[in-house]
Amino acid sequence: MNEQSLLPTRYLSAALTVVIIAGVVAWDVGGISIGREAARAALLAFVVTEARSLVRGGRIMLGVCLTATAAAVAWQPDPLALLCRALDDAAFIVALFASLSLLRDAAETSRLVQSCGEWMVRQPPGRRYLVLSVGSHLFSLVLNFGVLPLLGTMILKGNTLEAAGGDPRIAAIRQQRMMTAVLRGYCMMTVWSPLSVAFAVTQVSVPGIAWWRLLPLQVVLAILLMALGWLCDRREFAHIPIARTAELVDDDRRPLIALIALITGVVVCSVAWAEALGVRPVVGAMMVVPVSALIWLTVQHWHAGGLAAPLMAVRRLSHRLTVSMPAFRNEFVILGGAMFFGRMASAFLSPDVTARIIGFVPLPAVALSVLLAWGMMFLAHFGVPQIVTVTLLGSAVVNLTGLGIDPLVLASGLMGAWSLSATTTPVGAASLTVARLSGVSTTTVARDWNGRFVRAGALLLAVWMLALASVL
Repeated sequence: MNEQSLLPTRYLSAALTVVIIAGVVAWDVGGISIGREAARAALLAFVVTEARSLVRGGRIMLGVCLTATAAAVAWQPDPLALLCRALDDAAFIVALFASLSLLRDAAETSRLVQSCGEWMVRQPPGRRYLVLSVGSHLFSLVLNFGVLPLLGTMILKGNTLEAAGGDPRIAAIRQQRMMTAVLRGYCMMTVWSPLSVAFAVTQVSVPGIAWWRLLPLQVVLAILLMALGWLCDRREFAHIPIARTAELVDDDRRPLIALIALITGVVVCSVAWAEALGVRPVVGAMMVVPVSALIWLTVQHWHAGGLAAPLMAVRRLSHRLTVSMPAFRNEFVILGGAMFFGRMASAFLSPDVTARIIGFVPLPAVALSVLLAWGMMFLAHFGVPQIVTVTLLGSAVVNLTGLGIDPLVLASGLMGAWSLSATTTPVGAASLTVARLSGVSTTTVARDWNGRFVRAGALLLAVWMLALASVL
């Protein structure tokens, strides 16, 4: 099939994605029921349109969702209502992912982002891991998943044999340390960011969790886990000599400061707008991010002057919609499908049954919370999406409180476990991307590069949950 024949499909998929975003926002902000129905219909139409182009992971998830649908029709007393609720959850996650990706489209053409990335890669060995980890963490707030190919490509370009003093072994170590730093920095973003899928799913799934209570706790946890990653790196490579040639020449940090200010502005505006409307922060982000992307693109085209700059920005963003939205077909199906399946599964495995099964474990409440967080990491390693686990456990929280499990402690632990498992699961998109860029297997990235860090992180997470439970 040639590119010309794909054009109508691209435009249709882009238009359907816009309807999903607009419909979800209309329902969440204004309670407009037609918005919710439009989002459901647009999501189904998008899946039908892009089904033939799905890769293996997307097809498997689609098959799982169709099987769950058939089971609901056969055995649930009110299958239509259940399917509608599951579609609402799936549309919400797809709308969040799609809207946040618009900022990535603006960032990809920004000289500011390019300058910051080059500055981080050129850091001297003593601080390169820390700078890349923190930089990747910050970048991921605007680039999301796009931070991995962006910084990964820069690392590969900068990590030449000459820069490693002519020693292939040193070049391989430099690549491992830098790629690991970028991966961990990106994954730790899911611990706390109110713009992340993990935050949105946890807040939706675990009832009674106020974002303003959860957010500061998760910021502290993210700092602890990132510090642990740095300590693991220092300990593992403490006695290995590293070449010090071709390092940082220009230490101009103004682009980095400007990027931090931009990211802070987007996050603050999203939270403030959400508070003003009385909705969740992620809904505020769905409204703020597209506007921020247009402003950012307008600044990039400022040289055009007058009305030409915003018109060029609108044209650029519209074109990117027809390219990036169809390209996200697998992410939409996997993320939305996992949320859909989680909702369907919770109907068969009711919150009361889930809580009763967990209650059979003869452990104190806080130990049960830790075990549940570790269980999510274990299941993720074998391909069970974190969304499914969080949805099932979150729906049972009301019943679990009778066992003494604090919802805030459980939510914090699940978000920490989500981020840690993302670095170690061999079937995760993040580890797959890093493995592909590095020219190694996913098992190498998951087990050899991150195994020790994840084990240490699981212990740190347990201590954190115990301390949190004792304070609360």
